[in-house]
Amino acid sequence: MTNTLAAIPDRTGAGSAALEALTRDIGGVLGTTEELLEYLERVVHAVRRHIDGCDEVGITLLDADRAHTAAYTTVQTLEIDAVQYALDEGPCLDAARNRREHRVADLLVDDGRWPRFAQECREEGMRSLLAQPLVSGDECVGAINLYGWAAHAFDDAFDATLVRVAASRCADAVVAVAALEGARRLAGQLEQAMASRAVIEQAKGVIMAMRGLPESEAFEVLRKTSQDRNVKVRTLAQQVVTGVVDGVLDGNGDRDVSAPP
Repeated sequence: MTNTLAAIPDRTGAGSAALEALTRDIGGVLGTTEELLEYLERVVHAVRRHIDGCDEVGITLLDADRAHTAAYTTVQTLEIDAVQYALDEGPCLDAARNRREHRVADLLVDDGRWPRFAQECREEGMRSLLAQPLVSGDECVGAINLYGWAAHAFDDAFDATLVRVAASRCADAVVAVAALEGARRLAGQLEQAMASRAVIEQAKGVIMAMRGLPESEAFEVLRKTSQDRNVKVRTLAQQVVTGVVDGVLDGNGDRDVSAPP
């Protein structure tokens, strides 16, 4: 395991609380592809909660230099990542391929990097981004990508260090599961698992419509309820879609879910 925690400067108050909460939320031992996919989902939502100024998060994994998004906070994250893949340019691809952190304080200021991708982001209203490679030992398996609607969203050095902690933990998890499952098999299973993500999107839509919640809070309802009931998120999502679960659509099953997450 990469000892990224040792590089974190001393912080008190809100900073140390954020570190403690993030490391708690992204802890765990994994052994299967299904567990890995659920873990990556947990990571992107934890990063969004605990990193100031972060509005969207995605995790890009590389398979033979072909990129795909393995976890994301909202559909908009998926759309932004897809622009990078279509153009074959952007911070997450550079981070994953070159093992370098990329940060843009304000996409309205053209610095010459990824001009087509930057233009697409500007049109969507995105202003800040931070891409951190997923490196474990000698392997780089992808990148974690943070997006912010405000300029200079990721200027805080401590927040950037928290992202490095999350990236290190993600990379270790992917490499460990790949060693157990086999890299080629893992890539295929992750793609199949992402295809089944449609039911989660449907369940979020149902919760959003019934309870008047934004997308990120709808997923938080699913996540928290799945933990409380000890059932997998995808299983719970299927139950929501088919209408066989109680207490999710009316809020009776998640009274302690905070809003916003």
